[in-house]
Amino acid sequence: MQKSVEASPATLENLRATVRKVMQLPESEEVDTRTPRQLGAGSLQTVALQFRILQETSVNVEMSELVGDLSIADIAALIDERRPTAT
Repeated sequence: MQKSVEASPATLENLRATVRKVMQLPESEEVDTRTPRQLGAGSLQTVALQFRILQETSVNVEMSELVGDLSIADIAALIDERRPTAT
């Protein structure tokens, strides 16, 4: 069970854009409450999404998390939780 932590609006918006770009979804596609699998992500798209998240945020999201039951909003919260902080 995932903690009920919300992502920052900026993180969620950036992840929405990344998901739509990687999966070639229209802007109108509702993605927040759906998992990558529910959005139709195949294995190559999931790997591409994992790479883009790491590249854009310096956060590693495990493949098992991307193919599991986490929604896009949950993944955004996970990114915020793991994001390195400036010291």
